[in-house]
Amino acid sequence: MVGTPEPASAVAPYPVLSHQPLGAADTYFIRADYRHRSAVEYFTDSADDGVVWQPDVYPYTASLVLRHGADAVIDLGCGRAAKLAALAAEQPSWSYTGVDFGPNLAWCSANHPFGEWFDADLEKTENLQLDPALLRSAVIVCSDVIEHLLDPLPLLALTRNLLTDGCRAAVFSTPAREFRSGYDAPGPPRNTSHVREWACDEFQALLRHHGFEIHYAGLTRSDDASNGMSTQLVTVGLPEVRR
Repeated sequence: MVGTPEPASAVAPYPVLSHQPLGAADTYFIRADYRHRSAVEYFTDSADDGVVWQPDVYPYTASLVLRHGADAVIDLGCGRAAKLAALAAEQPSWSYTGVDFGPNLAWCSANHPFGEWFDADLEKTENLQLDPALLRSAVIVCSDVIEHLLDPLPLLALTRNLLTDGCRAAVFSTPAREFRSGYDAPGPPRNTSHVREWACDEFQALLRHHGFEIHYAGLTRSDDASNGMSTQLVTVGLPEVRR
């Protein structure tokens, strides 16, 4: 999947590879007996191994910006914003807002001449004071972030509130557990900076439960070395009755 947005309401027909039912809300809809990490270290986005992780997510986000006639990107959990910087080089007239905290956000403020940088802990922040005009012209991207959070609910609330305030759409990407370690893998994830990883149907159930309407759900490359299709990409908005 590169570039072109899929039609609204397109949801890929994933094969059901587990006989276990979906989990409940208190397990974020992950199936029973999965072990979530109870602690995780701050993820410093400083590795440079020559691999681009989830390389198609930002081009896809850019295509959504164009599709919606917008001109702004809000990056929740931007890290050191290398992929946002690449997008800014291609579309220098757009507005860019990066949201993170700690060393990653400080690095962005010191090293990136483009964009605005907002210090916010995504496990605690449910609202951002952003220009309403910016919100009405923006698409949100949250790439490779939610699996790092002990409590993902504030991030979901923040995304929902930004959409309520006018953002055009939101793009989430996160590992697809069934294509990485299997539906019934007991957890925690092999990546020690990940708290949990969702299967695709679990993640979609989480999003729907928290008030999102899924416009597209599919798979995208996890990296540009293996080209393995083991990352889920989901585009969401709010139901029309709530706008």
